[in-house]
Amino acid sequence: MTRRLHAAGLLPALALLAAPAGAATSSFLVSDQGTDQILLATDLNGDGDTNDEGEVGVFFSATNASGLASPSGNVFGLSQTKSGSVLIGDGDTDSVYRLFDLDGDGTAESAGEAAVWFSGTANAAGYKLNTPNGVAEGPDGAVYVVEADTTGSPTGDWVYRTQDLNGDGDANDEGEATRWLSLTGLKATSSPFEIRFDGDTAYITDTAGGAADVIYQARDADGNGVIDAGEVHEFASEANSYGALFDFALDVGMGSVWTWQWLAEGGIASVFRLTDLDGSGVIDAASEVVEAWNTSLLPAGYSFLAGFGLDLNEETGEVFITSNGSTPGSDWIIRLLDENGDGTFWDDGETTVALSRLDQGTWPDRPRNVAVYSTPGDAPAPVPLPAALPLLAAGIGALGLMRRRRA
Repeated sequence: MTRRLHAAGLLPALALLAAPAGAATSSFLVSDQGTDQILLATDLNGDGDTNDEGEVGVFFSATNASGLASPSGNVFGLSQTKSGSVLIGDGDTDSVYRLFDLDGDGTAESAGEAAVWFSGTANAAGYKLNTPNGVAEGPDGAVYVVEADTTGSPTGDWVYRTQDLNGDGDANDEGEATRWLSLTGLKATSSPFEIRFDGDTAYITDTAGGAADVIYQARDADGNGVIDAGEVHEFASEANSYGALFDFALDVGMGSVWTWQWLAEGGIASVFRLTDLDGSGVIDAASEVVEAWNTSLLPAGYSFLAGFGLDLNEETGEVFITSNGSTPGSDWIIRLLDENGDGTFWDDGETTVALSRLDQGTWPDRPRNVAVYSTPGDAPAPVPLPAALPLLAAGIGALGLMRRRRA
C-alpha cells in the first residue's frame, strides 16, 4: 500500500501510534510458490495470527473457472488497487492478471473474476514481458509493471505504463501500453524488481547485477507519460546507504520508504526504514537510516531463508514480511506492529508470526510476496472484465539514531 510522505519526511509522533495491543491482524494475500496459488489469510478470531482452522484459503489458482491456464505458477508481483481488484505478475506465463472477487465468496476462482491484463505475447506494441517482477497502481489509475529481461532474452529492463483505453478489461490493445522508464538506460547491469508509489512519485528497487543495489525515485514532472532525463535519480544506494541493505522488497508509508533484505548477512536479515528528513530526495545522512527490526527477534523454532516480500498497512501501522524457505519453520509471514510509537519493532509483543507452515500445517509453502487485502465490498466498482470471460515519520529518524544489529 502507498500513501503520500509528509513534508520533509516528518510526522508528529502521535501519528505513528499503531493499533492497540492485541488488535486483530489485517487480512493479507500471499503468492505461494510451493503450491502455485494465491492465498488469502484472515484473522477470524482476532488472536493476532491466521494460523487457526479456516483462516487461510485459496484466493486464486490454476483451477479458476475463468479458464486461465497456469496463471499462478510463479507469481512475483502482487498488489491491490483502490477499486479492490488484485494485480498479480506471473513469471511462468509472462503475464499480468487482474482478479476481483465479484461474488463476495473470498476468492477470485469463479467464472469472470480473473482475466489477462497485460501479456508479453499478446500486447499490440510487441513489448516483451520476460519477468513481471513488480506491479502497482499509480495515482493516475494506470497499472505500472516492472519488467526484467533475461540473459536469453535481453530486451531491456523497463517500467511499462498500462491502461485500458477501450473498456475491454485489458491493456493489450494499441496505445494501451507505453515504455515509462528504461532501467537499462540508467544502469547497464539493471535487474529491477518492486515498484511502489507515494503520490505521483515512484520508488523502484534495482539489484543492478554486479553494481551496488539502488532504489530509484521517479516522477513524471512534465506529464508527458514518460520519465525523461532529470525526472529520475538514485534515492538510495548500497554504495552509500549508512548500513542499510536492500534487494527486492520495498513499500512506502508512515513517512518512510521501507526495505527488507533478501538474504541474511552475518546470520541476520533486517527491515530498514529510510526517511528523507531534509527533503533532498536522497538518503544522504546516517540520521535518515534506521534498522527497524531484524531476524534476531524470531521466536524459537523459526528460521529465515530468503526475503522477497514486504507490505504495510498504514492505517494500522502493520508491516508484513515473508521468508521463502524450504522447511515449515522457514516458510512464514511475520507481522510487525509498533505498539509504543517509537518507529521501530524491537520491543516485546511487536513481532507476531502471522502465518507459518510450522503452525498452520499446510500453508504457506515458499511464500514469495505479500499484500494487505481489503474486501472490495465498499470499493468503487472495477472496470468490467472482458465479456468473453463472464473479471513518527520517522519520529525516530529525527533522533538521528541507528539501532545496532542485535546478535
